Amino acid sequence: MNRTGAGEGAVSEVVGEMLMLALVLILLSVFAASIGNYLPDERTPSVSIKVSNTTETITFWHKGGDWMEKADITVIITKNTTVERFTARDDAFALSPDRSVFDLGSTITVNYSVTGGEEMRLVTPRAVVFSGRLA
Repeated sequence: MNRTGAGEGAVSEVVGEMLMLALVLILLSVFAASIGNYLPDERTPSVSIKVSNTTETITFWHKGGDWMEKADITVIITKNTTVERFTARDDAFALSPDRSVFDLGSTITVNYSVTGGEEMRLVTPRAVVFSGRLA
């Protein structure tokens, strides 16, 4: 009997299993690193907006398209060199109905003293959703 040759088969099986595990881990890490290239980019919202105003308010009506998070919306009003920004945290900014999203049928009303000729924009962190000028 040769005692040195009795356990050699078991050693090669363990080495084979370790090589298989290493190969699986390498393939898994390569796949995980490359999967990010196949995910779609964040797209900018597409919204149909109607605007109305009085001498004291500007109202944006959501007429169709994508919904937007209330916290992401900023109304920017520019008159000559003066720029005013209104966000959901401001008292002059009101979303109706009072929900966390601006979607179909919702309105955003901004309390602002309209004199005429103001440029207004409805923006999100990624895009300008609406831009126009008051008469």
